[in-house]
Parts: sequence; structure tokens; C-alpha cells
Amino acid sequence: MKKIYSFILLAFMALFLSACRGEKVEVPPAHLGKVMTKDGYREGTIATSKFRLEWCWSFCDKLVLLNVADQAYTENMDIFIPEDKLKLKVAIRTNLTLSAKKAEALFNTIPPADDENSEYIAKIARDAAYKTYAQQIILTETREYLSTMSIAEISSSLEKVNADLRERLSKSLSSHFDVRYVGITNIEYPSIITDAQENAAKRREMIEQENAQKEVDKVRLEREFNEAQLQRKIDVEKAEADAEADRVRAIAAQNPAVMKLRELENERAMIDAWKAGGSKVPETMVMGKDGGNFIQQLTRSTK
Repeated sequence: MKKIYSFILLAFMALFLSACRGEKVEVPPAHLGKVMTKDGYREGTIATSKFRLEWCWSFCDKLVLLNVADQAYTENMDIFIPEDKLKLKVAIRTNLTLSAKKAEALFNTIPPADDENSEYIAKIARDAAYKTYAQQIILTETREYLSTMSIAEISSSLEKVNADLRERLSKSLSSHFDVRYVGITNIEYPSIITDAQENAAKRREMIEQENAQKEVDKVRLEREFNEAQLQRKIDVEKAEADAEADRVRAIAAQNPAVMKLRELENERAMIDAWKAGGSKVPETMVMGKDGGNFIQQLTRSTK
């Protein structure tokens, strides 16, 4: 019987000592922790660290964790632009972070959910904080600001639009978040605008092609004109040369010496023809010095 009592006592003491030590917990990087007691949260937040909760018997403390890492969010929106009477589809991307001071307020306003792996840890979902204190503000501020501009103004000054939106959202979200980045991405313009731009681009391309063809035609015509001018100059010079040759020949034909030379050439041609196949010696008519009758000389064939 004494052994039984001793065993029960030892078991009780082991359980008591285990309870006195408390549960070992950890606040991981990019998180803040806060200890929840039976009377509420303990004052102050806990940065990245490992420690043990206080011993407990009937009600044990819990470590509540909140993710404070930088996190990006993207919201897709359809915004009516009154000036153009058209809808503009945009995606606005934000990068938000939580400082320790601003994060502490969220512990008191957002209920934590128990962790599946430990009964001593609970977590506040980051998305819950975003949807509660940021999402609607981002959508409203963006829609309100962009609706004051035309689609052309938005597309031509995105850098300014992003800077203005960041300033507006930084003020609106300052109670809970720090805004690190705001940017409009994936703009989808109305089809009527994109079609008009495509048609304008096609017209510009056609005009450029026509201008290029005109330049080609201009160069070709200039080349043909220069070639025609050169050909006319050649023709004129050739005609002038032919005319000069005709003039020289006409003058030469009236020269007695030239006439005598032509007679001799004709006689030479007759002699050559005789030598080539004639059977008779050509007859030669010689005029007397006194202008009397001709004397006909006949020469026998040498054949």
C-alpha cells in the first residue's frame, strides 16, 4: 500500500514540476508576439525569441503571433471614367508592412485563431488585418482618384498617378499599416480605344510606306531624266558631227584634186575587176593634144 502511495506522490510531483516549468514557445522572424493570460493580453509585444510560458494549473497562457513581414497585395478593379464615359480595368499593387507600434493595436481588434499544432499558440491572420483595415480603403481611394482623370491622362502620367496614390494611401492607412509601394499595373483599355489606336497605327504605317515609295519613284525619275538628258546630248553631238562630216565631204567633192583622185580610183577599180576575171584588155580612149579625134588602143589578151 505504501508503494502505491509513493507512486501516486511521485507522479503528482512530476506533473507539478512539469507544470511549473511552463510550455516552451517561439516568436519566429518577421513576427510579433503577445502573451494572452486569463485576464487578457500582457502589456508589451515580444520580438523574435524563444522562451517558456509561466507555469499553469487550471488556465494556461497562450502566445498570440502576428505576421509583420512586408506583404504585397493586388486588387483588380473596373473603374468608370466619367470624362470618357468608359470603363477602365486596372490592377493596383500595394506593398504594406506593420510596425511594432501599429501592430499592437491589431491584437485588441482582431480575434486570433488557435494553431493546429499547439494548444499554447494562436495566430492572427495577416489577410484578416488587410481585409479589415486596408482593402476597402485602397479600392475606394483608387476609384475616387482615378475617376477625376481621363483615360489619356492616366496612361500618359502613370508615374505621377502612382506617386499621388501612394501619398493618399499612406495617410489613409497610417493608423495600421506603412505603405512601401503603390503601383497601377495591367491596365486594360476599352476596346474602342485600342481599336482606334490600332487603326491609327495602320494609317501611319501606310503613310510611311507611301512616302517611302514616293522617294523611290523620285529617285527613279531623276535617274531617268538624267539619262534622257545625257542621251539627248549624245544625239546632238552625233548629229553635229554627221553634219560637219557632210559639209566637209561636200566641200571636198568640189575640189579638182579630189575629183581627179576619184577618177583614178574608178580606173583602178576597173583594172582590178579585169585582173580578177576579164578576158580582154580594157579599151583606152586617149584624147589628142589638139582636141581632135580619139585614138583607140586595143591590147590583146595575155591569155
